[in-house]
Amino acid sequence: MAALMRITGIFYALIGISLCMTLQTGCAGGTRPEETIPEKTLATATNVLNARCPEMVDKETRLDSVLLSQEGHLVYYYTLPNKDEPGINPMAFTAFLLPAIIDNVRSNPDLKMHRDSSITMVFIYRDRNGEFVTEIPLAPERYR
Repeated sequence: MAALMRITGIFYALIGISLCMTLQTGCAGGTRPEETIPEKTLATATNVLNARCPEMVDKETRLDSVLLSQEGHLVYYYTLPNKDEPGINPMAFTAFLLPAIIDNVRSNPDLKMHRDSSITMVFIYRDRNGEFVTEIPLAPERYR
């Protein structure tokens, strides 16, 4: 039963990730003229998402913030408010989430801009005490 609850929680986290990435692609706005269109769109979407944060994306996962780094990476910061780091196996957590994240990025038509822009996405998870759990980078080579 506990394993089923963990899988269900992770499933909801994936839905939340998908929702957040989908929301990013629907926004546009003005920024510095030297930025490319994807950078403008991502920067605007990041601002929109951050205005709503922190936000529970499911019962197990809270999106705390999103950052468009200077390296051009889209970084998502999540907290698992019901979990303590010692109770989470980072390798198993990553192994479970990664295939679904890759599949979503590859197949979701709303993420076409991300694929076309060859953006690297990074998902950082912390436990309820702010302790680092895992970082899941997703470079273009992994989703093409």
